[in-house]
Amino acid sequence: MSKKLVSIVLPTYKEEKNVSLIYQELLKVFPQIKEKYDYEIIYINDGSPDNTWEEIVKICEKDPKVKAINLSRNFWKEVAISAGISETLWDAVITLDSDGQHPVEMLSSFLDEWEKWYDIVYNKRPNIEWASFIKNISSKLFYFIFNLISDFKLEPGTTDYRLLDRKVVNYYIKFQEKNRLYRWLTDWLGFNKKALIFDAQKRLDDGVSSYSYKKLFNLAVNSLTSFSMFPLKLVGYLGFFITFLSSLLLVLILWDKIFLNFFQFSNIAIVIVLNTILIGVVLMSLGLIALYIWKIHEEVLHRPMFIIKDKVNF
Repeated sequence: MSKKLVSIVLPTYKEEKNVSLIYQELLKVFPQIKEKYDYEIIYINDGSPDNTWEEIVKICEKDPKVKAINLSRNFWKEVAISAGISETLWDAVITLDSDGQHPVEMLSSFLDEWEKWYDIVYNKRPNIEWASFIKNISSKLFYFIFNLISDFKLEPGTTDYRLLDRKVVNYYIKFQEKNRLYRWLTDWLGFNKKALIFDAQKRLDDGVSSYSYKKLFNLAVNSLTSFSMFPLKLVGYLGFFITFLSSLLLVLILWDKIFLNFFQFSNIAIVIVLNTILIGVVLMSLGLIALYIWKIHEEVLHRPMFIIKDKVNF
């Protein structure tokens, strides 16, 4: 009986201390699965400014099962994952972070569920005890808003630690959009899915994640505009609401000036308030419309999603 082949895909950015540590952790797990599976490890260096690539190459020189892709610059984690997945030809792909937050000892559990004919096996974490209060609250708020306004629902608390069957991978690599979101796209594909619930761990080097609040905010905005038309609809609703209130205010002002003169509204104050409200609506509308136009612009340019500078052991 031939062994099934599994690709382990590890996106990396500024992880010079962790790439060798996660490799050693993986080596401890592989003896548990080697009777049924053959494996390869694919590191993707996402334009790290430190010595991450040099450390990956050292591992590749010692172990031919380790492959490496060096992107020409930082293209963002979602694209780096796609770059790694596009180079796999094996039966299943498992993606996980290279900082050690995704416990490698769970690999066998992912494979066990895959053997039960689940096409996508993914990690769902109940909580992150060591994460900041702001990060936990903002994450919950994002999922609440997204699921409130989008027809496509996201499951809160899922991570990029997931297994994809070959047939899922074959569809995933057909996606053409540049502003891609790995978790959302694999969920959108459907198929038989199974969640494994366990917590994330601390980084192997006890350092700080390079995934900043700015990147998390950009991820949230990209998610909302990629899977929901509600922001555009919101502009119309808001415009109607403000126009309605402005009309009521105008009627109140005219009534007061003609019959009561109780509030003593000045003509200039009325004009300034109304103009300010209308200008705000116009600017917000243009900003949201521009956001969607920008996304369309990026897609129609047909630039390559990523550029590979170097490849090792392929």
